[in-house]
Amino acid sequence: MNVSYRTNLILRLGVPLFLFISYFFISHSKLTLIIAILATIQLITFGIDIHRKGNWKKVNLQHDQRTRENALFAGNLIYWLTILVLFIGTLLIQNSIISITYPKLIGYLILISLILKWMIRDYLNNQEETED
Repeated sequence: MNVSYRTNLILRLGVPLFLFISYFFISHSKLTLIIAILATIQLITFGIDIHRKGNWKKVNLQHDQRTRENALFAGNLIYWLTILVLFIGTLLIQNSIISITYPKLIGYLILISLILKWMIRDYLNNQEETED
C-alpha cells in the first residue's frame, strides 16, 4: 500500500500497542513483553529514520509489482503454514501433549505468522535487489 511515511508510522504503531495491551490485560507472558519491546524499538528507529530524511509528507513508493508478488508469495506460504500448525496444535492440545490453551495458541501463532511473513517478504525483496 503506497501511503505517506507518516501514515505508515501510524499504522505500524498498532502492533506494539496491541502487544502491550495483550501483555498488561490478557496474558502477562514474558514473551509478549519481549516482542512488544522489540516492536517498539523497531518503530522508534523507523520514526527516527523518517525524521532524519525529512520524509514525513512524502509517499512511500516501495511497493511495485515485484514487491507485491513477494508479499503475496510470503502471505500464501504463511497461510498454509498457519493452517498446518493450527491443526497440529489442536491435536496436541486435545491429547494433552502440550499444556497451552487454545487462545494462547492462536495468539502466539498470529504474532509468529506476522513476523515470519515480514521476514520472508523482506528477504525476497532484498535478494532481488542484490541481483540487479
